[in-house]
Amino acid sequence: MATAVTTGSSVSERLEALGIMSPVDPDAENKWQAAPRIDTIAGKCGGFLANKKANAEVLLKDVKDLMQERYGLGEGIMIDKYIYSRPASEEIIESLVTDCDFVVTAIAD
Repeated sequence: MATAVTTGSSVSERLEALGIMSPVDPDAENKWQAAPRIDTIAGKCGGFLANKKANAEVLLKDVKDLMQERYGLGEGIMIDKYIYSRPASEEIIESLVTDCDFVVTAIAD
């Protein structure tokens, strides 16, 4: 027997009606919050966190160079995670929080 799914239903209601479990942690949005935007990157220190794969470092270096040329980025700190498949260590996170006004990260194979 088919279950009626209307376009007015919420995403979770539609998934439930189809027998699909959502892979999203319902508490995830409470754990993380976007940082407030900064007004300008001119003269600021940016952190560039790569995932230990060769192209991520290349991509981030190019982004850093463009930000310096076009938008007056001050210092750019390049750093790699120790293992690409794991979150950055607390030591790396603390360093970025202490030394940088913002962080750009990338994954690139």
